[in-house]
Formats: sequence, structure tokens, C-alpha cells
Amino acid sequence: MLSSACQDTIRAAVWLSTKPSGEFHRIQEISEALELPFHFMAKSLQKLVHAGILISQRGAAGGVTLSRTASEITLLSIIEAVDGTTFFDACVLGIGDCEAEKPCALHAQWDVWRQEMLEMYSAMRLSEITEDVLQRKVKRI
Repeated sequence: MLSSACQDTIRAAVWLSTKPSGEFHRIQEISEALELPFHFMAKSLQKLVHAGILISQRGAAGGVTLSRTASEITLLSIIEAVDGTTFFDACVLGIGDCEAEKPCALHAQWDVWRQEMLEMYSAMRLSEITEDVLQRKVKRI
């Protein structure tokens, strides 16, 4: 349901959260580690910098790092930085004028699912995913 750009950006944020706090990493290093195109990764991570999730530093020792601890970063903040909020606002069937007064066939159920997803993404912290990665509960990031 999330765009591939959002999925890959979450992977990059998780990768960064496995590194020592305050340590800057070049985007080239991140893109190679995750086997993603450099220019795509640069564009995606720039969105996290603009959202205040990452700090960017230029120069030989430059790169990006998390702006705060992984436990302070929600998945929703990353999703909103990359994909915006249209996913949570739009009709699940893509009907432009779908609303409570003129609902689509899935409107009522979509409202329930949308709220559940918003609550889940708001509650889930980057640190939870990082913990699973570090404990090898997941195959890869």
C-alpha cells in the first residue's frame, strides 16, 4: 500500500538507525548497502532532511544521520515525508468525489481500515523495526 519509494526510504532509515548515533553516512554507502540507485536514494533521503527526520552535512565527513533517536521517529512521519497524506485522504477505489454524502461501495469499511492504519503507523517507532533487524527476526532491511 505504500509506494516503493516510501518502502525503500523506510529501509534506509532503519539502516541508519542500526548505526551509532550522530555518525554521518554518505548516501552512496546507503544506496550500495541496500542495493538501490544512488539518485533515487538521494532524492528520497532529501525528503527526510526537509521533514527534520534526518540531518545532512556536507564535506568529506558529510552525509546523513538521524536527527533524533529511532524511538522518537514514527513510521507515519516517514510516510508523510515521502508519500504525503493523500493515501489516507483519498478514496480506496480512486473515485475523486467520494465522500460521506456520496460514498463509494467501500467507503464505510475503508474509513475503518484507514483509521486502523493511521493508528498503527503513528504508534510504530523506527526503533521497533531496528530491534527486529538487530535480533535477526527479519530476513533483511
